[in-house]
Amino acid sequence: MDDLKKYLKDALGIETEISPLKAEKLKILPMYITSEYSIHRIELYSQDLLLVFVKNNFTTGRLRKHLDTIKDAFNTNIVAVINQLEAYKRLRLIEKKVPFIIPGKQMYLPDLLIDLKEFGIKPKKQPQTMQPATQLLLLYHLQIEPLEGINLKRIAEKLLYDAMTITRAAYYLHNMGLCTLQGTKEKLLHFENANAELWEKAEPMMNNPVKKTQHYSGWINDANLYKSNINALAKYSELNDDVIEYYAVKPGYTRLIGGVNLKNTGPLEGNICIEEWKYNPYLLTKTEFVDPLSLYLCFRNKPDERIEMALEQIIKNIVW
Repeated sequence: MDDLKKYLKDALGIETEISPLKAEKLKILPMYITSEYSIHRIELYSQDLLLVFVKNNFTTGRLRKHLDTIKDAFNTNIVAVINQLEAYKRLRLIEKKVPFIIPGKQMYLPDLLIDLKEFGIKPKKQPQTMQPATQLLLLYHLQIEPLEGINLKRIAEKLLYDAMTITRAAYYLHNMGLCTLQGTKEKLLHFENANAELWEKAEPMMNNPVKKTQHYSGWINDANLYKSNINALAKYSELNDDVIEYYAVKPGYTRLIGGVNLKNTGPLEGNICIEEWKYNPYLLTKTEFVDPLSLYLCFRNKPDERIEMALEQIIKNIVW
């Protein structure tokens, strides 16, 4: 146990507390699991994990099956702790994406984007564009509230995501040079660039937030809808508005839209267009309109001079 604590401190720079799982909690596991493994709890980067200490020899397939049983029973992430491991078994575990720690030698935690070996850090290849949660986090920091110095668990609560998703988002931003992670037990975001510079660096990595659109004829009155598209662009610039009503909604909300007052139509027939976004537009605005930076990302690739001028106006008017 002391070797593991020292390894975590040396490798990750954090102090950790490791405590055995109480006997009453272990009762939900089969006897063959509790006899082969010693299970302890640890908090790592604000995440509750279970350390499963492997006592006996094992096959990778059997270990994976047992770890899945433990994970399902407690609904939390698990990590196998193994004292000695042959090279071919290490490769098998990595192929199967089984998280493990060999104290003093190697740490493979794919859910936390960590792959540390005895000869140093092997950085994981990052995708060039952001996932929705990552983009939401950065846009929230730029427009709603600074996330500087706030731990990842609290950020997850603000953005209505689970802590693991926000941890992945934070590591993406760190690995892409958009922020740094500070702290030992709790990781905190630190942004070295001012907001305007941060936006310039991040914008090429961001995506259009619109996932899909659906056209309707009729009328709708719903507080979960936010004016978007040309309607919002006319609000933030001198562009003329459109007779079509455009609204943005959070992921999955389109299946709740409809009724006697609203009928599905084709794109050329309806007077209402609903955009389902990849993240919740509610979190980025304090008005009935979607936020200006997300709107910019919706239109930035439109080959229209009037649109380009409106987008320039949006960025110029933002108070960073």
